[in-house]
Amino acid sequence: ASQIELSTGPSRPIAIIAVDFNNDSLLDIATANHGTESISIFYGYGHGNFSHPMTYSTGYDSLPSSLAAGDFNNDNYVDLAIANYGTNNVGVLFGNSSRTFEKQIIFSTGLGSHPYSIAVGHFNDDGFVDIAIANSGTDEIGVLLNNGNRTYAYQVAYSSNSASPCAIAVVDLNQDNRLEIVITNNGIENIGVLVEYENSHFENRIMYSTGS
Repeated sequence: ASQIELSTGPSRPIAIIAVDFNNDSLLDIATANHGTESISIFYGYGHGNFSHPMTYSTGYDSLPSSLAAGDFNNDNYVDLAIANYGTNNVGVLFGNSSRTFEKQIIFSTGLGSHPYSIAVGHFNDDGFVDIAIANSGTDEIGVLLNNGNRTYAYQVAYSSNSASPCAIAVVDLNQDNRLEIVITNNGIENIGVLVEYENSHFENRIMYSTGS
């Protein structure tokens, strides 16, 4: 099949996800636009057709590098979390009843952290979605626990020992009903796994070499 192209303009999109943002049972597309410091949403019409993009600013010099979706405030509307590499924070866009997104709220990941990748999941038993971040600038994995009131607690950071974490995922690898955090370590050529040992606390990484 031939490629269908959807223009984001001179935006240099760097990351993409597909989620049903407006609950019409059709997948929509969100892109993180490194060049224009914004997020674009293309709403699906079915049969491979999409709307023109709706664009939301992530702030001057933010350089968004990754994004993830989830219902962060349990209102049955999909929200977006963005890793803002340039401004050292996570931005959250809350979805609303008009099927659009509110202005970005930011949560710091620390000076010079340069968050590069982001993932979401339930790390404790409070029923709210939490956020994990690969902070490439400080060689740390950050965890933001959801307070349940549209805010997040201060970041808890786990060192990756100069590993330059690049990509991050959240999954229950050992089927113990607790989520692990998996990272790719660009600086030392391996994969790291942080195992949750109790409610929202993680053990030191287990390393698996990817070769040299």
